[in-house]
Amino acid sequence: MVRTLAKISLVLLLIVALPMSFYLMREYSALTKNEQMVERVFSTQLESILFSVNQYSENVLGQWSQTLDHPLPPDDEMMHSLVENLLQNNPAILGIRFFEPDSQLVLAEFHRENHGGSFGDFPEAKQIAAMRDFLANNYQRLNASHSGELVQYCFLPKNKSGREACQLLVEPGTFIAQNLRAQVQQISQEIFYIQIRNKQTGQLMMHTGEAGEPTDSLQTAGMWYLPDYELGIRLKTKTIYELATERTRRDNYLILGMSLLVVLGFLFVLVNIRKEIKLAALKSEFVSNVSHEIRTPLALISMYAETLLLKRVKTEQKKEEYLLTIQQESIRLTDIVNRILNFSRLEKNRLAYTFETVDLNKLVPHILTSLQAHLHSGQVDCRFSSHTEPATVLADTEAVKDMLVNLIDNAIKYGADHDKKIEVRLLRKSKQIWVEVEDNGIGISAKNQRYVFDQFYRVTEGDLAHKAKGSGLGLNLVKRMMKAHGGSVAVRSKPGEGSTFILKFPMKK
Repeated sequence: MVRTLAKISLVLLLIVALPMSFYLMREYSALTKNEQMVERVFSTQLESILFSVNQYSENVLGQWSQTLDHPLPPDDEMMHSLVENLLQNNPAILGIRFFEPDSQLVLAEFHRENHGGSFGDFPEAKQIAAMRDFLANNYQRLNASHSGELVQYCFLPKNKSGREACQLLVEPGTFIAQNLRAQVQQISQEIFYIQIRNKQTGQLMMHTGEAGEPTDSLQTAGMWYLPDYELGIRLKTKTIYELATERTRRDNYLILGMSLLVVLGFLFVLVNIRKEIKLAALKSEFVSNVSHEIRTPLALISMYAETLLLKRVKTEQKKEEYLLTIQQESIRLTDIVNRILNFSRLEKNRLAYTFETVDLNKLVPHILTSLQAHLHSGQVDCRFSSHTEPATVLADTEAVKDMLVNLIDNAIKYGADHDKKIEVRLLRKSKQIWVEVEDNGIGISAKNQRYVFDQFYRVTEGDLAHKAKGSGLGLNLVKRMMKAHGGSVAVRSKPGEGSTFILKFPMKK
């Protein structure tokens, strides 16, 4: 049995483990690829938003440069008017300076009133050369540089063909608040949290969330036209890491749940197979036991009948003894067959009961009287006592007789070797009538008490399997019959101190 069970377990393990392992590896690989794909999508989204903000910054600066790009001398009155209008309408611009890029000669310089911001160094020669190359290709490039906490932008007006240059002195905080905030708010659309921060000082220049909102797990990138400033972005509700982690956790829980179900299914199949193998072994043992149990009475009946037919009996006393043995063995054989038939009917739910009002104070003594010959042959001292009046239950008389005969037969088989005693008692417990059958036999261990009511189960400790013949059906039949009566059966026993089997009938209302 152990070898068969091991083979079946190995086959089931291979059937379950291989597909499950393949699925788990495939799912883990898919999760990793999905996370990488989501990460790429989000990075692409960041680049798109960053490009949009930078492009808008370039458009604003381009409009300012176009306003100043005229074929007019810097000190012309009309140019002065254009500069004053630009300063008035754009608070972020603190000053404008026109100069010759080669000689670095200042042609004109304008400042916003009540502001002490000053221009920094002129662009280097290689920067001017690069801007001229771009201008030759009809592209006006803006060069951004630091001037303390301010930013200055330099460009070459197209109308001056690169002979003159213009610088704009800009305050970054005002530029962000006045020119970029609305665009950033529009881009965020209550989906993204976006912030602009000074990388050097850590100062937060603007953000689209509420005060105190966490700013960790941001994806950041530098800005084109605001040196030392960076744009940070994350999802408004959860970060991309949190979303990926949550999805991974959810899928892992699903995988673990499926794995648990598969393992439980595997264990369930394994346990049932083990039960079926054990049941098959018990059935095989049952057939063997019944065969031996039937063979003994058949052999005795055949032997004594043949002796009587050949008239080899010398005295009438012997003849009567042989006839009595034939009768007893016939009754025993009938009981065995009836027990098997009853079990078969119970298995198929075909055993019919005729329930009627029964007084156990009268029925039990009557059953014991009918068993006197059996008790006498087993040299058993059987006593009956009642501690309840009345003891009325709703029961099938034949079923009660079968159950009591089973219990008494077991008490005889497993009783003491000498001075066997059986006590049958009627007790009233709450709303039940108990029929107790107590013997002074070998008792039952706690381990075996859990299984004595299972079908085909027999206690085989020591030499009991050979000493006490049986089919392993009796107590199971008692259990099933008591269930049909709305009651139950229990056992109370200790090894070496005897056993007490209790039939618990519901009292008739």
